[in-house]
Amino acid sequence: MYKLLTAAAANTKTAKDDRYTNAILHLPPYTKSGKNYCAMAHMPNDAYASAWLNNGGNIAVIFDTKKGEELPAFFWGRPVVDGDKSDLRFLDADNVVVGLRSKGKAKKAPTGDGGAFCWQICLDESGRGVFANVQAARQRRAAIFEDNRQEFKRLLWKDLAALCRKAERNGNQAACRLNGTSDLQWERIFPTLFTEFSEIRWYDYTKLPKRVVPTNYHLTYSLQFVRSAATAVKAAV
Repeated sequence: MYKLLTAAAANTKTAKDDRYTNAILHLPPYTKSGKNYCAMAHMPNDAYASAWLNNGGNIAVIFDTKKGEELPAFFWGRPVVDGDKSDLRFLDADNVVVGLRSKGKAKKAPTGDGGAFCWQICLDESGRGVFANVQAARQRRAAIFEDNRQEFKRLLWKDLAALCRKAERNGNQAACRLNGTSDLQWERIFPTLFTEFSEIRWYDYTKLPKRVVPTNYHLTYSLQFVRSAATAVKAAV
């Protein structure tokens, strides 16, 4: 049976918080599919991120911090929370910086504005993404999304209904992240999605600065480029 969503237990990027039954959707990056599902993957966005913070939102920042090392305590004057402890961003406090340690290709990327754009350090090959069958499955999803949007919707609705049933059996709440390796405006693509599945806690990272989303869809703005932890510490002193 073909599925669009990946269960949390099969993907290390999603938190295994036993209060939630969560799932994630992965589509291939344009370097593999020829379709750009991340419209701002090539653009600096410091100004947009700053405005997002000033309006009370949260931003995610990748630091050149190694696994096991502490993240900076502050960035741009806001407290940093450890985003590697959980993927469930709707559990974060308001108006904070979500710190993420560099992983995969990002480990070798220079920091700051001269660094690599997110499309160059994409985590699409992290975890099980290294396997050819996983990459092939993502390509099939993209093909359905592009060529048969109604079939994609049918499959997605089916998977979401199954997610909700599983959450009910587990006695907890369903959570879902549709932009695992994309930055699509699902609130425009499927406008009824968030009302028909209002019981789901929806969340995503985004680099699109002016999205207007339903109240049950939590967005964390993603800052471009890897940032220097040492510079952030020095700036906070």
